[in-house]
Amino acid sequence: MRLGPLTGLAAVILAAVSYALQGDTPGIGSSGVAVRAFYLTHDTRQGVGLYLLLVAGLFLAFFAGYLRHVLAASDRTGWLPQVAFAGGILAALGFWISAGLTLSLVEASDRPLVGGGALQALNALGSDLFMPILAGIGVMLLGAGPAVSRSDGGPLPHWLGWAAFVLGVLMFIPFAGFIGLGLAGLWVIAVCVLLLAPGQRQPAPGGPGAAGPDGPGRPRDSATR
Repeated sequence: MRLGPLTGLAAVILAAVSYALQGDTPGIGSSGVAVRAFYLTHDTRQGVGLYLLLVAGLFLAFFAGYLRHVLAASDRTGWLPQVAFAGGILAALGFWISAGLTLSLVEASDRPLVGGGALQALNALGSDLFMPILAGIGVMLLGAGPAVSRSDGGPLPHWLGWAAFVLGVLMFIPFAGFIGLGLAGLWVIAVCVLLLAPGQRQPAPGGPGAAGPDGPGRPRDSATR
């Protein structure tokens, strides 16, 4: 599964480029005329940005599955990797919903029959739609952090687990979540780089101490009795 870490790198890069392309969108109090003018002027950039965000969500979903695989191979508690996976899927869903709403704004702005009130409502929804993304990334980090820091012989260092836990808490602190979101992207990049390092041991499908047919941690007897 050497391609697994690449999905995380792709998700972070595509999401960063997407938000850079979309730029400073109209605020929640902007008039319908201002919203229409913005999306008519920047329709191409918004279209490319929403497509990149759509693909970023796809790669994030695959990275969440890969991260669960890595954590489950060395985590003894058993359920924290599932929490990290659920958070990654929630964040990916947030990307997709945000991309869909941006598409609605681009198309509605080009329809003369769509009134300013409708554009204001769509724009207001889009302004605060970052919550599922922040919450999803936060849950992913809070699940991955303890799993990494308490792992025994896992492929990731313990300090990376403590960093994930701190960032996960930061995501749920008002006005600090945006800082945590940027740092979370760096955390994902660090995880991916470490797992891609030459000679890095990849987790076995069954994990350490996986149970065989003769019991936990016991090698299968190949001799016929």
